[in-house]
Amino acid sequence: MSRKVLLTITLLTLLVGLAAAFTQDKPKRTYTKADFINVDGGNLNDRIERAFKQFKSSNQGETVWLAYHFPAREGSYIGPFAGSIYYDEGIRLERKDDPASAAVFLLTDATGSSPKVTRVKTLSLKEDFVFEDRQVYWLGNADANQSLTQLSNLMRNNKENKDLVRGALRAIGSHDSPRVVSLLKEFITQESVLDLQRTAVSNLARVKTSEAVDTLISLYDDAKDDSVKEEIIAGLSRSKERKAADKLLAIAKNDPNSKMRQRAIRRLSTSNSAGVFIN
Repeated sequence: MSRKVLLTITLLTLLVGLAAAFTQDKPKRTYTKADFINVDGGNLNDRIERAFKQFKSSNQGETVWLAYHFPAREGSYIGPFAGSIYYDEGIRLERKDDPASAAVFLLTDATGSSPKVTRVKTLSLKEDFVFEDRQVYWLGNADANQSLTQLSNLMRNNKENKDLVRGALRAIGSHDSPRVVSLLKEFITQESVLDLQRTAVSNLARVKTSEAVDTLISLYDDAKDDSVKEEIIAGLSRSKERKAADKLLAIAKNDPNSKMRQRAIRRLSTSNSAGVFIN
């Protein structure tokens, strides 16, 4: 091999090495609750707009978390670990979240002229979350009506973004408000995407009120798709209301669909409404 070829190869190797060094990922920046940037004043929409403009003018990235506290229902599943149960040899621990620590986090694209939310997360601020490479602008407290209006509008305007809709449904289902059941029912009856319908049914079942059970029963009677009916049966089986068990029993005995009868029988055998038997 000639000296010229060797020199060329050496130079190429050096250039590749330098390019690799320059294209390596930058060390991640991390943000915690202590680093949240507080935004005050006005209603929730005003604070979202103010936070968006403040972040955009800072030139510190293309996306940001906009977060706020909302009134959560006691016993609702807030963070990703809520509802988990440890059980071993008679030792039981059920992980529950404190409603006072509930917060909605909106992942917001700031590249345009107005905020564009792309994800919705519900988290408990008692958990020591670390936010990598994205700042959090804290919008303070939002009342239930403002928060629910914000979330329902996000769903209606971004139906093609299934992840956003699922996150918004979970957040809506965690609110302590009489509007929750009607909002979830409206979504279930109007939504054509079946997996999103099932997600809404699952969140409705978690509300665990008498009104929620009545709504599940009426939705079952009107449902056309078997997978949605199965989700409703599962939701009824988690209720401690007598009328939920009565509906499961009626399905098990009388539903014209043998698959639904079998589902109801299986759920009755493990449901919260113990003591109800099929004769």
